[in-house]
Amino acid sequence: MPLPDFHSSEPFTLGVELELQVVNPPGYDLSQDSSALIDAVKNDIKAGEVKHDITESMLEIATGVCHNIDQVAAQFSAMQQSILRAAAKHHIQICGGGTHPFQKWQRQQVCEDERYNVTLERFGYLILQATVFGQHVHVGCRTGDEAIYLLHGLSRFVPHFIALAASSPYMQGTDTKFASSRLNIFSGFPDNGLMPWVNSWQEFEGLFRRLSHTSMIDSIKDLHWDIRPSPHFGTVEVRVMDTPLTLAHAINIAGLIQATSHWLLTTRPYKHQEKDFLLYRFNRFQACRYGLDGILTDVHTGEQKTIAEDLTWLLEQVAPSAEKLGASSAIQEITLMLKQGKSEAQRMRDFIADGGSLISLVQKHAELWATSP
Repeated sequence: MPLPDFHSSEPFTLGVELELQVVNPPGYDLSQDSSALIDAVKNDIKAGEVKHDITESMLEIATGVCHNIDQVAAQFSAMQQSILRAAAKHHIQICGGGTHPFQKWQRQQVCEDERYNVTLERFGYLILQATVFGQHVHVGCRTGDEAIYLLHGLSRFVPHFIALAASSPYMQGTDTKFASSRLNIFSGFPDNGLMPWVNSWQEFEGLFRRLSHTSMIDSIKDLHWDIRPSPHFGTVEVRVMDTPLTLAHAINIAGLIQATSHWLLTTRPYKHQEKDFLLYRFNRFQACRYGLDGILTDVHTGEQKTIAEDLTWLLEQVAPSAEKLGASSAIQEITLMLKQGKSEAQRMRDFIADGGSLISLVQKHAELWATSP
């Protein structure tokens, strides 16, 4: 399939996607009932979309095109209320978090979807293991060249976005010692991580042609890079975040990405070079392993600082952009989170250290999702 032309979008518009866990009380393991839930709510959704993801334990909610985080919040809130009503009738519950803490991948069922079945045939058990839950944020761009600049700019802050959303310390009943273990699941896939380097949209078109010519991919949707251009939407899509535990935190992260995009494209603070990303995987690993306490290393100077310290600097840089876009509340809430010094992953570990069980942890997460924002 040829690469579509880049569809010009209104700059800095947002589209936000959340992959949610469908859980089955009182044991709070993952349910296999997302299809029933989708059928129950599809006629109630006035803006945005509720749809399948890879397995029947996953429910994806997605906004339409939004100009600001207030519109994102309004659309998600309406979807949330419809989903909660339908879930109650089906005796199931919904929660966030990047991984379910004790589900077994062997029990997962792939949704009846031609594309997912082809993917299952291609990747085998990796697809079932990918019953993990993430947040994706699309940002509108006018041109393909703007999208490539923005993609490189946002790639500098991938560790920051990972650490802010990290909510997957537990997997298969075990503390993984990672703040975000979810991204490790994707390391077995051939298209994981950083997009190959290009300087322009024309070069990206050439890259896509070469990949397509090999028959390794059928469309842009087969390229699951950390950040990718989505030409049919006219966006850049950031894909590295765990699904936060609350809608409010997910909305704040979307606001930060929107404000960062505005700052990057209006001030052009960087002249991107391929060598800027030599330590990309090292810094990304630090975010996954240690969250906000991870250490970032500057590839040019060797200077090191924590992700929390560099995030504080970033928040200061993007504050004027946030004000213009109506996202100042997101910057304020993330600043407060940093001052409190507790990430979602750490709060989860504190809950277990205080005597909570993994079952009661999922129950708590379902209660959190139902009351936010």
